[in-house]
Amino acid sequence: MRKVPLLLLLLIAAGMLTAQNRANFPWWNSPVVRDIGLTPDQSQKIRETVRSYRNRLLDARNNVLKAEGDLEDIMNGSEVDPNQAKAVIDRLASVRAASSRVFLEMSVQLRSILTLDQWRQLVRRWDEMQRKKPSDTQVPP
Repeated sequence: MRKVPLLLLLLIAAGMLTAQNRANFPWWNSPVVRDIGLTPDQSQKIRETVRSYRNRLLDARNNVLKAEGDLEDIMNGSEVDPNQAKAVIDRLASVRAASSRVFLEMSVQLRSILTLDQWRQLVRRWDEMQRKKPSDTQVPP
């Protein structure tokens, strides 16, 4: 039975890694706005877009947190019921997918406001930040 908890932990870690994407970088509230040369009109449209997605983003994040909490409860129980765990894993995968969908839909809207050059600068900036960021998702030996 020891293999089931290890497998679930690996699935959780993999999900966390894939959940990280460019949409999670709140560049619209950072100096990047100045660096990529946004016009005042672009800045206004971006803020309106982010505002229009805010509640959906919060709901999606809360749904993921709830499902992760349910899985954590199962993992911390004295025994793990694989059927119960499977149902929670399926729900967690589903709400993570829904969360990603909302972020990606917003990202497409934001991209439509930017020029291609601004978008490329933004992607470059994100990649640079990720390379500088210490990896906190490594599993200890």
